[in-house]
Amino acid sequence: MDAAISISAREKIGVANGSPTLAPQHESSVKIPRRKKRRMPRTFEARANLGVRELRVPATWEEYLELSVDCDYRVHYRNGNIISFIEIDEKTKTIMGEASIPHEMLVMRFGTQLSILLNETESDFLVLGSNAKIFIASDRKGFNADVTVVKGEPIVQKYKYNKRTLEGIVNPWLIVEVLSTSTRNFDLLEKLNDYKQIPSLEQIILAEQGSVWATTFIRINEKEWKNLDFDLLSEKIPVADGFIPMGKLFAKPFDRFENP
Repeated sequence: MDAAISISAREKIGVANGSPTLAPQHESSVKIPRRKKRRMPRTFEARANLGVRELRVPATWEEYLELSVDCDYRVHYRNGNIISFIEIDEKTKTIMGEASIPHEMLVMRFGTQLSILLNETESDFLVLGSNAKIFIASDRKGFNADVTVVKGEPIVQKYKYNKRTLEGIVNPWLIVEVLSTSTRNFDLLEKLNDYKQIPSLEQIILAEQGSVWATTFIRINEKEWKNLDFDLLSEKIPVADGFIPMGKLFAKPFDRFENP
């Protein structure tokens, strides 16, 4: 089974016994029933039962808002598609959830170090977790980052759907993404470029959960970013007027866990 399923692509071909086949020829007088529109599952159990890491379903912005309010797992919206990811163990094919243990450990370490560095309790910085949505309103895109930092008062965009409200931040100052097997290409090839279009964003940090590696993009001006890589425990990632030591993030090994 493919790691990613494009629903729209599969609807263009027939499927018999799990294998694609050419669509049969029909007489002009025969009426072919229209297929019902495919929808993203509303529960994590139904999503996991599909058995694919990446799932993209064509949808409107309003359908994305409705699903975000009702479903019990995280979804993104980009270029007319609702997108979701789950982690699957390569050896056993076991569904591990939306993120692995090493992924969540590294996310928590980033959140902790950022809170300490930015003195969150006594400054105008807010350090937020992965349930905080980010809206790029001009392009109608919606994402969940692993860690989001807001400087000053958060600007919140609200959308009402069926008497319920979905909120998203439009002024992130710093974003952290921890890469995984399922999200690596999405984070590096799609999200990264979209994040750079956010006027308020000053820094992006990407980190690898399977090795000592991180990279950061620091805004120089509207179109220019400085990129720095780190692969030693002795190095430090610059943030604001201080640094996050790589040793604080990666010193304790994840050896007892399988890297996805």
